[in-house]
Amino acid sequence: MVEFGEQLRRAREAKGMTQQSLAEQLYVTRQSVSRWECGDRYPDLLTTKKISQILEVSLDDLLSGKEMTKVVERNPVVENKAVNNIMIVLYAAVVFSYLIAGVGVVVRVLASESFQLVPFQICQFIGITVSIAAFIYGLICVVSGTLSPKRMGAVLIAYFLASFITDVDKIIEGIVLNEGSPSTLRTWMAITILTIAFVLPMVWGAMSAFFFFIRNQNRKIWAISIAIVSIWGICQAIYALYISVVLTKLSVNNTITLPLLEAENQYAKAVLLIAIYMLLLYQTYTLYQKRVFATEIARGAAI
Repeated sequence: MVEFGEQLRRAREAKGMTQQSLAEQLYVTRQSVSRWECGDRYPDLLTTKKISQILEVSLDDLLSGKEMTKVVERNPVVENKAVNNIMIVLYAAVVFSYLIAGVGVVVRVLASESFQLVPFQICQFIGITVSIAAFIYGLICVVSGTLSPKRMGAVLIAYFLASFITDVDKIIEGIVLNEGSPSTLRTWMAITILTIAFVLPMVWGAMSAFFFFIRNQNRKIWAISIAIVSIWGICQAIYALYISVVLTKLSVNNTITLPLLEAENQYAKAVLLIAIYMLLLYQTYTLYQKRVFATEIARGAAI
């Protein structure tokens, strides 16, 4: 079976076009066309469809069913340049935000009398470190144009697990602070609600990201699960945003002693979380549609 690159070269030469002339009609560089013909990269599906129209060949002649899957799974999840630039800014902002949070943990430890990390701070520090590593990796992939579905899945799983560690830390802290409280039943009910509201969605999100992005299972259940977790995360961030605004006003009016900088930091974190989850919704929808499109083309080729 002739590979896509060879089919593309033959169709281009049969049409009497150079790599440069084809590139100009596709609004890409000549190097991009060269990489396609060498088999180093694949164009996205929309570009492939445009190539078939320019060279007057069918998609079946250019791509086999297996290569349809390669186009989707090897290429970046998001191939829109404008959205890609937004991702770069967002990922960089997230890394910076978590770095500030990590520095804050260290400063609080150094400011304490014992100079030791308590269990809560250890969980928090681990969660922040994992998040920083995940988003730095994602940022590198976005900048280099190599954020494939599997790499995207790795970033998401790391983020969900980091959030899980942080949320468990909050619940453990609540148990310790309420130890010996006369209203033990009420305390455990609150802990159960927090677990269902914060911890379980992160676990379910990590599992859904694994099956959808890494295992390539394009089932609606995984896409819908990621969407539900994302919407739930947006709702939590909006609530946190509302609390941050209230705390900021109270700090300005000297009603509470909460530092204004801390309230503003929570405000920025909430905005970033909303942006992250909205981007995740877009990425999930985009990948799902690309896989559906590739499957339809592959089925047409098999008939």
